[in-house]
Amino acid sequence: MRLFKALALTGLVALGASACADLEVTNLNDPDQQRAITTPSDVETLISGAYYSFYRVTHRGYPNAAFSTAADAHTSSWGNWGMRDSGWEPRKAFNNDPSYSYNNMAESPWALSYRALAGVRDGLAAIDGGIVIEEGGQDVTQRAVAFGKFIQGMAHAALASVFDQAFVVDENSDLEALELVPYTDVWAAAEQKFAEAISAAQGTNFTFPAQWVGGNTEWTSSDFVQFVKAFRARWRTKIPRTPAERDAVDWNSVLTDLSAGLPFDFGGYYDGATTSWWDRKKLHTAGIPGWARIDNRTVGPADVSGNWEVWIAASPDDKEPFDITTPDSRITQPMQPTTEGKYFTYYGNSPFPASRGIYHYGHYIDYRYNFLWLGGYIGFYVDFNEAEVDFLRAEAHYRLGNVDEAMAIVNKYRANGDLPPFTSEQNPAGPDMCVPQMPDGSCGDLWEALKYEKRIECFHVSFGTEFFDDRGWGDLVEDTFIHLPVPGSELLLLLMDIYTFGGPGDDTAAPGGGVTPNIINDFSPEALKMKRRALERFDEYYGTETLDPDVRH
Repeated sequence: MRLFKALALTGLVALGASACADLEVTNLNDPDQQRAITTPSDVETLISGAYYSFYRVTHRGYPNAAFSTAADAHTSSWGNWGMRDSGWEPRKAFNNDPSYSYNNMAESPWALSYRALAGVRDGLAAIDGGIVIEEGGQDVTQRAVAFGKFIQGMAHAALASVFDQAFVVDENSDLEALELVPYTDVWAAAEQKFAEAISAAQGTNFTFPAQWVGGNTEWTSSDFVQFVKAFRARWRTKIPRTPAERDAVDWNSVLTDLSAGLPFDFGGYYDGATTSWWDRKKLHTAGIPGWARIDNRTVGPADVSGNWEVWIAASPDDKEPFDITTPDSRITQPMQPTTEGKYFTYYGNSPFPASRGIYHYGHYIDYRYNFLWLGGYIGFYVDFNEAEVDFLRAEAHYRLGNVDEAMAIVNKYRANGDLPPFTSEQNPAGPDMCVPQMPDGSCGDLWEALKYEKRIECFHVSFGTEFFDDRGWGDLVEDTFIHLPVPGSELLLLLMDIYTFGGPGDDTAAPGGGVTPNIINDFSPEALKMKRRALERFDEYYGTETLDPDVRH
């Protein structure tokens, strides 16, 4: 078994390295062998270029779009990127068959994470073998080391947040001895890499070029350390699978890591020419009206008319779209359901086929990112900002018993919606005007207001926030998968049984089914077809790279 695992991953690593530079894999510790990595610029490119591979894990349609519908952040009955299947009511198990049309939901984050790790692994191994990188006469090798450790932390954190298990890979790994380990171990590896990145950068005076991080403003060494700490704090909250795990997060460390905040808002830039640095979740799953609507579970708690309670209590077949009457001026003008609010706007009927479920219907869209597609896809967009830092702090304070500090942050953002401030943990508005409203018509307390405010203020800012929050808060719809399995095509290459999560019967799903067929020794026509498709998908994915389709289906 180890041999096949090693062969599968070694092939992936070699392909990841060749995607960054046209190199062969060699033994860097053999001084008599002609080395494939011979120049400092090759090494720096391997490491700095790995960010782009990681970026695509967190910004393309897979798995962002499906995670959003699984968390009912936005709704769409279009099949693209697995949106319809992940938002199905009642929930279904994730289809881990390699022939599944949207299996890139698992395959893409898996492969791209390891592609990023491959480049870093080769680059850091070359540095360990004696390569020195200079810039303007200055030795900047340590800058590459710090950035490489940062990418290792980010990629392992992504794997730990998305999958139930994964491989831990770095420059010291014995590829013939790799074993799948639980997500908790993968996260422990990520934390270690973040610590190593911070240690490597502290006390230095480097400038990290803007192009290393997608055209952002260049980072100083102190900026770098601040960002690594902030990302580490953010990932800590994305890993938990249950409320108990979320509660057990080291919230004191979250506060410590966020003590300096962010040096500046972190994001990406649309240049109008290519789709290289696009963020799908900010376009096709948010602002472009033909693709999506805001799910009623996101904006419904703002409604004070009673329509929200009727909708949430109805069966999926009876969930008719409704107008939201609310004092929250971010949703609409106060108490005017068909008007434009500060963040969202009324848009009327949904563009989805009724045969796919009217529970997908909603009347509102988020238009905060409209400037991107209306302006020819040009401009900066945010991925990490003060608001998200504030809500991470607010949750930390609340869980640590610092209620006043949490309340101050909640009130800061309630002011954006012209909502009355909390003065205790009870909602300050009367039962007929309180926001948020609970499904039973009662008023949400400070904790519920904290969750509502983060969902409204941080909608689609970062990778999978709504899904990871709902998972840790225990708010996912019953039978929703809580993580993804190792991709089916990878399992077949490793000669392992295909397994999955979600749907009725899965005791790991959101409290209320996975199916685990024994495929390895099954040579029926159906199984052989699946196995053939696994190999085809491997060749398709690793042989070429294509953009996600831009046609709704």
